[in-house]
Amino acid sequence: MPKIFIDVMSNLIRIFYDFTHTIGYPNYGLAIILFTASLRILMFPLSFSQAKSSKAMALLQPRIKKLQEQYKNDPAIMNREVQSLYKKYKVNPLTGCLPLLIQMPILISLFSAMKNYQYTGEGISFLWLPSMSEPDPTGIVLPAVVALSSFLQSKLTMAAQPSMGDQAAMMNKTMLYFMPLMLGWMTRGFAAGLALYWSTFNILGFLMQIIINASVNRSQKDMKEQVEADEKRAAEDAKKEEARRRREAARLRQEKKSNTQRSKVKEKKPAKENSSRGQALNFDDSEDAPDTDDGDDADY
Repeated sequence: MPKIFIDVMSNLIRIFYDFTHTIGYPNYGLAIILFTASLRILMFPLSFSQAKSSKAMALLQPRIKKLQEQYKNDPAIMNREVQSLYKKYKVNPLTGCLPLLIQMPILISLFSAMKNYQYTGEGISFLWLPSMSEPDPTGIVLPAVVALSSFLQSKLTMAAQPSMGDQAAMMNKTMLYFMPLMLGWMTRGFAAGLALYWSTFNILGFLMQIIINASVNRSQKDMKEQVEADEKRAAEDAKKEEARRRREAARLRQEKKSNTQRSKVKEKKPAKENSSRGQALNFDDSEDAPDTDDGDDADY
């Protein structure tokens, strides 16, 4: 991370520390909490945009899966239909990634600034923490808060994301439990100032995620109703198409049966005519035979 970003974050922390001086309670712990809260508020529109895009993708995921199954042998048509679906509901999958790309440099530079920040002057202690530059003396309070807040925030965030395949879902579930434990363990060796920032960032993120999920659900209500109506209409159209195909298949079977019966009738008719002709010939022969015998008797 470029040093200029880290310096900017360090200067911002110093500005908030000076603000605590102004209000008559100079303290780095309070400055870190105020700075983290301000950062969270500034990042709220990005977080909301990301959550809104994820919710829209979650609503469209069943339709996308059906298209993938329907056109699994023709990727070109499948991609065209998926893009048409995005266009119809005005969804852009990239809008879910863009806010994250903007936030990551800020968070990484802030993490680096908090990790190496030099706490000088008064107010370096906060609550039970003797110094912001040393780890939590209890070794468990801040690490536990970091682990628990990370778990709660991740769980809420995953609930708003689109459903994934079995393998991806299993991996997400593993990360949901493993990552908070790992972060909590790592926090044991971090400076208390960094652990306090991380705890505050996660707790505020958890509270804001509740607000974001509720707001997104309300804002996406119309889209959800439209998607459900379209799915119902598509199911009805599929039933009608299936019924039409069955009627067509029944008609073709009836036609085939009728043609078969006509063919059998045509085959039987010549056979009957040949039989009648044979009987007529036999009758003529039987009439000629007695005349021949009478002639012979007369000569005799």
